[in-house]
Amino acid sequence: MERAAAIANSAEAIRRHRDDNILIEAGRTPVIDRLAGRQPRGGPLDGWTFVAKDMIDVAGLPTTRGSALYGTQEALTTAPCVEVLERAGALLVGKANMHEFAWGITSENPHWGDVRNPRHPHLAPGGSSGGTAAALAAGIARFGLGTDTGGSIRIPASCCGVVGLRPSAGAVPSAGVAPLAPMFDRVGPMATSVADLTRVWEVLSGTPVDPADSLAGWAIGVAHGFAPAASFADLGAELHEIALPYDILAPYWTIVGAQARRTHEATYPRNAAHYSEGVRRKLDDAGQIGHAEYAAAAAELAAARTRFAALTSGLDLLIMPTLGGPAPRVGCDEAAVRGEVGRITSVVSALGLPALAIGDLQLVGSDEPAVLRAGLAWEARGEAIPQPR
Repeated sequence: MERAAAIANSAEAIRRHRDDNILIEAGRTPVIDRLAGRQPRGGPLDGWTFVAKDMIDVAGLPTTRGSALYGTQEALTTAPCVEVLERAGALLVGKANMHEFAWGITSENPHWGDVRNPRHPHLAPGGSSGGTAAALAAGIARFGLGTDTGGSIRIPASCCGVVGLRPSAGAVPSAGVAPLAPMFDRVGPMATSVADLTRVWEVLSGTPVDPADSLAGWAIGVAHGFAPAASFADLGAELHEIALPYDILAPYWTIVGAQARRTHEATYPRNAAHYSEGVRRKLDDAGQIGHAEYAAAAAELAAARTRFAALTSGLDLLIMPTLGGPAPRVGCDEAAVRGEVGRITSVVSALGLPALAIGDLQLVGSDEPAVLRAGLAWEARGEAIPQPR
């Protein structure tokens, strides 16, 4: 009965938000009909509905990458990150719309329609996993999968008032997931609560997470001036102010640009007319990065990581905002705002650390269980998810 109700609720939410461009309707079977045809399998996620960002392969469905270049053929196999969820009983609703090629922070997409934000209609839903976050906010699915290179799970989580986890390297298999910049690409779960996200994470990782009743004995570094972190002192933690290493962004963006340009070398600039102006600009800017500049950036990145690790030695957790500035507005110039909006999430990506975004609250640690335990303890206080600025 619970499974039937979940399917009915998803179908109704899809109908209610059919003009919000949240799902990419590509393939032979309409998404609602496909959902109704799913058979029960049992398991820890039995009856939980989910969406997968359309960078992730699902057998029998196209993978568009949010682009006009892809999506004419069905995927032959399903990505392992989706398979493990389906084996646990989760029901795939469909493929979520996104920023083209997972390279942008608004999910305004000229090929598949601009994703709209169900909770904050004046704001973009964030990107690039904007469709996944919007699907959760709209009630289309209970959880979802996104990808995150420089904030593409965490920025939409903040913009839509949901929760998203950027895991550490290798924690979730990337097979069957289209790349952007492989050194920094991650696949991670999104949900409407830390409790739901933790349950999904336990299935994805095969590792249980023990909730913490308090954070007594934890030493937590707090980004300068971030007042919401005070609630963690009430949980027993000792707070210490830290400065974020923004100097790591220059080498990080050099590496991301160079890797993204190589990812697209088979199709760009040969098929440049099929790319949006925004992605063309980014690829053109990255076109001149050569081996020497790349090697220097890699060395600089490694040194910056070492310096920050030394400065934060002894801290159990870091707390900071998710967004580096006001959330992007509908119709904004993505190129003009992405640097500010994504500067904090990009720093965390550059450091290579797992991070949990609870709306506009970001918890960063050495491993996923640490950030999830802290998030669960915070949520157990009855705190509301911080909404975007």
